[in-house]
Order: sequence, then structure tokens, then C-alpha cells
Amino acid sequence: MTERLKFTIRVPNKKILHALEQRLERVQGGIGKLGVLEKLVLKLGVLQGSLHPVIQHPKFLLFAGDHLTGLKLSNDPISPAARRVNKMLLDEAPVLRIAHQAEIDVKIIDCGIHYPLEGFIDYWMHKGSLILNRKIRGAARDFIHEASLTTHEVHQAIAYGADLINSYYYLGSNVFLLGHIGSSCKISTLALGASIFEVEPSSLLHLIKVEDEILLKNAVLALKKHPKTRDPINQIAIWGTYQIAMMVGAILKLAEKELLIVVDDEEALLALYLAWKLHPEVAEYAILAQNSSLIAQHIQRQIQIQPVFDFKISAEEGMGAVPAFQLLKMACEIFN
Repeated sequence: MTERLKFTIRVPNKKILHALEQRLERVQGGIGKLGVLEKLVLKLGVLQGSLHPVIQHPKFLLFAGDHLTGLKLSNDPISPAARRVNKMLLDEAPVLRIAHQAEIDVKIIDCGIHYPLEGFIDYWMHKGSLILNRKIRGAARDFIHEASLTTHEVHQAIAYGADLINSYYYLGSNVFLLGHIGSSCKISTLALGASIFEVEPSSLLHLIKVEDEILLKNAVLALKKHPKTRDPINQIAIWGTYQIAMMVGAILKLAEKELLIVVDDEEALLALYLAWKLHPEVAEYAILAQNSSLIAQHIQRQIQIQPVFDFKISAEEGMGAVPAFQLLKMACEIFN
């Protein structure tokens, strides 16, 4: 049986902050001239405890999976997550190209894709270099009828996410971007968000298409089906996905290792919020790329993290995390 992992997360020592501000003043001839760039480099300097903060081997981890409730609503014989991953294998996904241009190494983690990726010819060309198999189950269960995960699976996924960070930490990576692949999980995001924020799901969704109304109707059904809970582990088990659970584990381990986390899309943001509920110190290590979604705005208010920008870039697959990282990189170059 998978044991519940324990994380030791501290608030970073900010004694160096004054020295960082003095150095910034010498470099720029005053505080405030660089705006958000200053905040980014000061945050990184504090986390690294260094007057010369550096970025090493940045990683962009995209956690992929499906949710059976969403799959049934989409009537897609091949999972949306699998289709999206295949586009990435064919180098047709903008987020992959932008990340490579920014010199960020991208890894796709199969947490629970409802289709064997081995069925794609291009999978074999990239195996080992792009996709990591951490599949616990072929998609989260249909929460209209039962909980999405078992609590055992939640702890197993958290452990997988933490182990993944450990492996890259020992290889020297010190900045991580997190994102999500799997449009069938939108209904999970809606129900989980409504549960953890204790709001109506309609307050987290712009009703634009007929599909949105169907999504909302089924999210309401799922919320009525299960008992209310404020326990993060139970919330993930009932309404979450394997990739959200793995991202929670990754975020907790990143904070424990005192590493910087850049998050953008809604699933990654919910994972950040759940990790924060377990360990509030997590907020000290996170950067919110933008606040373009209703869920992002909820999290910004509750965790008190200011977004890097408000460009309204598509948050799918953590797209906004890449320009946020590029600003961080620019800030380091100016500072050093």
C-alpha cells in the first residue's frame, strides 16, 4: 500500500532580500524601473539565497490524461489527450515550439490517457525523449456514478509527481513550468473548482457554446452525487484526475526543494491551490503566469499571488507559463 508522503516545507529565508535590492539599485540606478522583472528576479534570488540567481536546465512538465465523464460527453473514440499528444509528437503544437525556442526542455507525462500511445507510429520515434509513462489507470472514473480516483491512487499519484521532481532536481534543474493536457478533464476542473472554492460551478464557466451548458449540467449532477468535503485528498479523489494529483506531488516536492514553480492553466492552478491547502508555504515558491480565467482569479485572491502579466494568452497546456519564464530569464540577464 502506498504510504502518505510527508513533506517538510519552510518559508524561504529572506535575509538576503535587502542585499538583493541594494544590488538591483546599483545595477539599475533605482528601484522600480523594471517593474515585474524586479519582482521575479528578487523572488528567484531569495529562493536561491544568492546575489547572482541563475536558471539551470529549465523543465516544462505537461501532465496528460483523460476523465471518463468528459469522454462520454465528447463521444471521441480516441481520447482528446491522446490526439493532442500525437500533435506534439508531430511537432504541430505551438506550445512545444515556443518552449523549444525559449530553450526549455519539455516532458509529457502520461498519467492516465485513455488510449495506448504506442498505437501512434511517431511515439516510437520520440520514446524516451518526450513522453514518460506514469499511467496509473486509463482515465479517471466517471464521477456521475463513482469517485474519480481511490484515495490510494491519489497518494500513489502524489508520490509519482514527487519522484519525478527528485529525478530532475538531482540532474540540476532549478526552475519548473507545469501544464496539463486533456480537454476531457474540463468537467473535472469545473466540479473540483466548485468544491474547493465552495461556489456554484456556473461562477467558474463562461457559457458560450451548447457544450458548455451540457458540461455545467453534468458538473452539477456530480456535485450532488457525492458528499461535501473540505479535505484536499478526498476532493481530488472524488472530482479530480490523476494528473492533478501528480501535479500536487510535484508542487509539494518543488517547494520542499526550494525551487521556483511557474503555473498557468486551470488544472495546474487547481493543483497549486490544493498543494497550498496542504502546505500554505507553497505560495512562496510559485509564480502565477496570468489571471485570464475565472479559476485563476479565485486563486489569485485566496493565495495572494500577483500574476506576471494579463495578456489573455490561451491557458491551455500552460501556454502562458512560457512567456512568464522568458520574462524571468530576461530579468536574470539584466540583474547579472
